[in-house]
Amino acid sequence: MKKDLLWLAAGALTLGGCAHSPAHRIATCEKQGQSEAACTAAEKQYEQAHPLPQYDPTQYDNAAVLQSAFDVNAERHRQKGG
Repeated sequence: MKKDLLWLAAGALTLGGCAHSPAHRIATCEKQGQSEAACTAAEKQYEQAHPLPQYDPTQYDNAAVLQSAFDVNAERHRQKGG
């Protein structure tokens, strides 16, 4: 049950994020009667005003996360007497 809710929430967030993509905003602008050039320029201004955070793979330490998950599972296994 909890897994289903988690997947449902993840799917909703994914779809919600897609609704606010640059292509979606440009298409919405064009549907309102603006030219493609005007909508593209407006999107460029929007991106300059709202920059996306830069992805830095060195910021994340996956080894620590994996070790933590392993430690939790190993502890559970020991508690069960296995």
